[in-house]
Amino acid sequence: MILRFTPERACWFSSGPAPRTVGFDSSQLNAVGARPPLTEYLVRLYGSRHFVLYDARVRLSVSQEHTMLGKAWLVLNPVLLGLTFLLIFGLLLGTGRGVDNFIAYLLVGIMMFTYSSRAIVAGARSMASGRALIRGFSFPRAALPLSINLREFMSQGFVLAAMLVMVLVIPPLEPVTWRWFLLLPIVVLQSIFNWGFGMLMAPLVHRIPDVSNLLSFFMRIWMYSSGIFYDPSRFVEDERLLLLFEANPLYQVLSMSRDCLLYGVTPAWWQWTVLVVAALGTWLVGLWVFWRNEESYANER
Repeated sequence: MILRFTPERACWFSSGPAPRTVGFDSSQLNAVGARPPLTEYLVRLYGSRHFVLYDARVRLSVSQEHTMLGKAWLVLNPVLLGLTFLLIFGLLLGTGRGVDNFIAYLLVGIMMFTYSSRAIVAGARSMASGRALIRGFSFPRAALPLSINLREFMSQGFVLAAMLVMVLVIPPLEPVTWRWFLLLPIVVLQSIFNWGFGMLMAPLVHRIPDVSNLLSFFMRIWMYSSGIFYDPSRFVEDERLLLLFEANPLYQVLSMSRDCLLYGVTPAWWQWTVLVVAALGTWLVGLWVFWRNEESYANER
């Protein structure tokens, strides 16, 4: 015999009142992971600031913990890369001829560009690296690339401190001027650009994981075309090609940083304009593209 359990028979096992039907309005329910309006999305992103800060600190604390030297590799990696470039391009090929204080010129370029390379690639991969969080919790997905870029910004603090020390101790010694403080807004604008570019690439990397490998290759090309170990004006005579260098926001980051730290020159207003427009424009476009793809990030792969 099969005993079917119904609400009426449930009363046989209960001493309380008979069950009753309770109605509710389902029109206000939203699907999990649904994309809210952009303004509401930004409000939610601001509301997740404590999670972003905590996640960035945790990521920073565990980074490089599997190595003996730990966070020293944040500085050692660009320094070793700079020494390699110095040997090949500076000493063997002579690309540093005519560049004042070429060693510091090279170190500033490597340390500043490596920051963008790390942040952009990690931000583009944020949906893959945060898949467990995405599937387990409901939050604005832009918090993940923001957290990663905040971690890279914190990491860059160690690199900047080491860079300033090396500029002070490696001959020819450079005097400290008030222009050194201009490095802070340069790094802030660079960070906004990194975050925006990472968000711009994240949906594509999520859909086509192979793009992640191509992005690393693209960043290497970008590095060689940003004047890290040479002065473009020495090798390029065509004014139109020089304009392409000057329109490159990361080239402006390197050039402006060198002007402030090494040559005691205040960056021109048009350099600030290029960097501000690139940073804010990339962030706005990246945010819009990332938000438009918000619902796709929780899809099972």
